[in-house]
Amino acid sequence: MKHILFCFTMGLVVALSAVPAFATDANDVNGVKINERVFNDFTTTTLVTTNNYPASVEFNETNYTDDGIGGSWANRHDAILSIDSGLSEAVFSIDDPISFSADVTLTPGSNTPRKEAGLRLNSSVTGDALFIINSDVGEIVAFGGGAPFYSFGSGATGYTSGDTIRMGMDYIPSGGGPNGVPGLLRYWIDRGADGLDIETSGFLAWANLEGGPVDFQAGFYLQVAPDLSIADSSYASFKNISVSVIPEPASIMLAVLAVIAGAMLAKR
Repeated sequence: MKHILFCFTMGLVVALSAVPAFATDANDVNGVKINERVFNDFTTTTLVTTNNYPASVEFNETNYTDDGIGGSWANRHDAILSIDSGLSEAVFSIDDPISFSADVTLTPGSNTPRKEAGLRLNSSVTGDALFIINSDVGEIVAFGGGAPFYSFGSGATGYTSGDTIRMGMDYIPSGGGPNGVPGLLRYWIDRGADGLDIETSGFLAWANLEGGPVDFQAGFYLQVAPDLSIADSSYASFKNISVSVIPEPASIMLAVLAVIAGAMLAKR
């Protein structure tokens, strides 16, 4: 059994060591590109956007009405990470590791219909991976784009509108390529945004054939489906934004191997 465990761990280390040099370095992120009205079903709203990256990015939208022009579903506004001080969106490859987080607050005028805010990896190739809080059922949940599904709870065990919660996504590519070893994604939260009682999904394997997000952007967003029967509104803030490169898989697996090896030696 020890021999099998050792061989398996060594195999993972060898496989995950073949990570190509990344093209876009998350450590070079120096701003966000604001994309207002990505969805714009309610064209006549009043939208105030504040961009003080990395201290804060805020969207405050009011005066939702049926304008008879757009659709009747939702408005969405994005703040996408940038390496040229917000002039354009940074584009990461499937081989680019990234960790990003922020203190997120979602304050809706009405909890229903759904208002949501959170973190996202946008890819036109493999789909969008979202890590969100929402107002209607109070979920803290991640899904989409081939990313692993994970829920931190809903209702009484989820998110309460107006609260501030720190949310983070850590992506580690495998370098395995299509149909190879999948990349890993970890979601984590700090409900009090105070550095205490951090909850994590642990590293989960990407579920699509590509093994990760292809040519993706990373950032934050607010999406609002308003109640037109009232003077509905919605506010989202993303504060204390942090972006970095996280350790490559080989580094993590070598650490795991060291722990396993130490435990095996201690049993002798």
